[in-house]
Amino acid sequence: YVPANLATGAILLVLGRAGGATAADLGLARDRLRRGFLVGGGIMVIVAVGVLAAAVLPATRAFFEDERATEAGTGLLLYHVLLRIPLGTALFEEVAFRGVLPALGARIWGRRRADVVAAGLFGLWHVLPTRHGARANAGMRRAGIGRAIAAGVAITTAGGLAFSALRNRTGSLAAPVLVHAAANAASFAAAWAVMRRGAS
Repeated sequence: YVPANLATGAILLVLGRAGGATAADLGLARDRLRRGFLVGGGIMVIVAVGVLAAAVLPATRAFFEDERATEAGTGLLLYHVLLRIPLGTALFEEVAFRGVLPALGARIWGRRRADVVAAGLFGLWHVLPTRHGARANAGMRRAGIGRAIAAGVAITTAGGLAFSALRNRTGSLAAPVLVHAAANAASFAAAWAVMRRGAS
């Protein structure tokens, strides 16, 4: 998963450059990298704390009761949180949906519309993962698979717009990559802790 997605991301970047996008267009300008890490790092901490707090609250804890997390031992947890999610998911998706797609789309529709299109496609990209996750997640099952998918698409589309704003404000893909990775990794770690606690 990780090598395949990293290779696909690299191919997308090559296609983006071949299509005329500059490093700055793709969010890869070196002079913006420090700002991306600083802003993204600060928001990353806030997001991770928020996710972990939601896992503790009774009103939202059910959404972390994910059966997939019960299959993970400590080693697999670390693999997901430190490698699979940051590199295989967050980095790849941000390169695609906040890097290459908006950079090339801006030449046709302008930057703002390209960001909206990319965010919509990012939401649709999550239909199958949400459907799969809903079957293993107690909170989503109670809401209903159809509603869970609709909510998942809406939430990830909104998240895509937020990630685009973050990328545009900092000029760097580093910021949305860090925040995206923090949200997903904290969610997985929280589900792992909730399921472990429930099993004990």
